[in-house]
Amino acid sequence: DQLRRVFAGLLSTHQLVLRQETNSSKSKSEAAQKWNAWLKKQFYAFVDQLCHVIKMGRKSGLRTFMGVIASTPFKDYGNKINVNAKTVAAGTKTATIVERVHDGLVHKLIQALVDSYGDGGDGVVPEPMLEMLQIEFIGRYSDIQYFTLTSMKNVANELTKDKYDYNDDEEMKGIKGENLLRILMKIHLAHEQEDLTPQNVKMDGDTGTGTCSNYLFLPPMMDGELTDDSDDEDDGANDSDSSSSDDEDESDKNPSPKKKRKTEKNFQGGKSKPKLSSWRSIRSHRSILQSTTLSILKIPTIPNRTLKRILQHLPNHILPHASNPLRFADFCTRAYEVGGVTSLLALHSLFLLMTQCGLEYPKFYTSLYNLIESKVFYTTYRTRFFKLLVKCLTANQMLPAYIVAAFCKRLCRCAVNAPPSGALFVLALVSNLLRKHPECSCLLHRSGGKEIEDPFDIDEKDPSKSMAIESCLWELNALEKHYHPAVASMAKGCGMEDEKTLYHDLDGFLVHTYKSLFDQERKRGDNKQRKSKVALTFRQPNGLFGGDDVFEGIFDFPSRKD
Repeated sequence: DQLRRVFAGLLSTHQLVLRQETNSSKSKSEAAQKWNAWLKKQFYAFVDQLCHVIKMGRKSGLRTFMGVIASTPFKDYGNKINVNAKTVAAGTKTATIVERVHDGLVHKLIQALVDSYGDGGDGVVPEPMLEMLQIEFIGRYSDIQYFTLTSMKNVANELTKDKYDYNDDEEMKGIKGENLLRILMKIHLAHEQEDLTPQNVKMDGDTGTGTCSNYLFLPPMMDGELTDDSDDEDDGANDSDSSSSDDEDESDKNPSPKKKRKTEKNFQGGKSKPKLSSWRSIRSHRSILQSTTLSILKIPTIPNRTLKRILQHLPNHILPHASNPLRFADFCTRAYEVGGVTSLLALHSLFLLMTQCGLEYPKFYTSLYNLIESKVFYTTYRTRFFKLLVKCLTANQMLPAYIVAAFCKRLCRCAVNAPPSGALFVLALVSNLLRKHPECSCLLHRSGGKEIEDPFDIDEKDPSKSMAIESCLWELNALEKHYHPAVASMAKGCGMEDEKTLYHDLDGFLVHTYKSLFDQERKRGDNKQRKSKVALTFRQPNGLFGGDDVFEGIFDFPSRKD
């Protein structure tokens, strides 16, 4: 860290200039230019050493590198409208220097994390490194988030090239893709444009510089304007770099009446409004998040453990921010058709795309039907799956009767072998569905003699061909003889409720477990014993088996000596 401070001092005194204006380089002497070139060489050698330390998994190297980025801004030279200066009223353009995050250094940092040696040489970046990166860097500064996403996109594009420079095998490419996804899941974007407004700004009157709490480098301030005009436009794939977003908007030369009113409101004299920098635009943040995620997901050999994590992360942290969520439809449908736990996790994202974005997926309910198996009642994500199952079956008012009957029949068949908590949930859901769809009541009242052959085909993958509507719910009779009294009593009244009976609150049935049901029955038993205590035995037994049993004397208890 001492060497970092030395380079920071050289940068502050302009002895070390990483990027200088063309005219200023001609004015310097040859000796000064050689001195600056030598310092640049030593600086980048120091950066390479830090990258090696980060690959080894040392948090000290990561913290030092973050300090290097904080003390090494990238300076944009050019004609910018300095709205804080006095020349704004006259509309005069002044040559200013805009400091922003050095995207080249951020790219080196991301590349070092992706190329981590990992614990034991597995190539997986340690979790404490990512937690430090999130807490101290990308979780605090919005400009760091933007440039981090840009660098991650570039790294992902390099991994998917036909000619890969690193000569890694396909498995190692997947590990690098896993590292990229783990970094991506540490980034939480702003929700609105107002969230990208500089907060807690403190200006230094002597130097003209300032700081704020949500940007590493304070962006150019604009009087009365902190919103993005580009939100009114259709968002395609805005992946342009930050320098292009600093240009003036040529379309403001002939503004529409709506734009003209905005301009007159925010600027005196009717001057055109400067466009926000890309790292200050919510539209650019959403666009780079979408393109970066899609670029990483193109890596074909990402481990399944990481794909399951990103499927959990996708519906709550990426799809709400994506500029065009339908771009993720192919990935979600492929994951949904895999089967097993992966399909359970992809169900949420696919359901959001169908209900909120208008995605047409005709095989949705067929795939959902095939996900209902006895083993799903024992999986880790069963609560998540059951919640989505309730939404899919109850939110759609236009489901045909044969689809509802097929789901009711399959759920009841699985409930026969399910734990008591799962059986209670199934009975509550089936009861709600039967009351909501009266045309399915034939499943309860069908009669045809003493013995009826069940036409339902449990092995049929297509619910429309399962012939469930021609069957009956004989599984309810089996559940009436369940060993758990709550399941037995609920099975007797399933579907027999009147119109005044309220629908079951299914969220309350999702929290049931073996432990909760056991505690519930124990409390109920304690209340009964308080009312009437029943003696279990009148004398102390001598063994496990009684006197009339053939195994008498095999498991006798040792006699107690008083």
